[in-house]
Amino acid sequence: MFSNEKCNSSGKHMICDIKNIKNKTLIHELDNIKIILDIICQTNNFTILNKIDHIFEPQGISIIYLLSESHISIHTFPEHNYIALDLYTCRNYADNTTYLEIYNYLTECFDADKENPTIIDRCF
Repeated sequence: MFSNEKCNSSGKHMICDIKNIKNKTLIHELDNIKIILDIICQTNNFTILNKIDHIFEPQGISIIYLLSESHISIHTFPEHNYIALDLYTCRNYADNTTYLEIYNYLTECFDADKENPTIIDRCF
């Protein structure tokens, strides 16, 4: 946003790069990654409308959850020990605590390095 005007929020959007994954088994396990996403959704009362996933050959997984609040997507790159995750919700959280808790949970599950995720206030 290039102006000092107050944002009419449409929610928050977290974009994170989960790097240097040490749990090299989990990054290949579609069902267990979906369990992690399910836990995130249950813990945060996100309503799952639909799920789609794909396993790539020779490796890699993409999963997208359509939420009534928006979406969560995850793309694994096992050859680089890397995951790209995107979470957007239309909820107006007062701060970034919820997103940081989700990020910390993910880095713990995958035993990955912690960096700062990018969290954007989406505005209309």
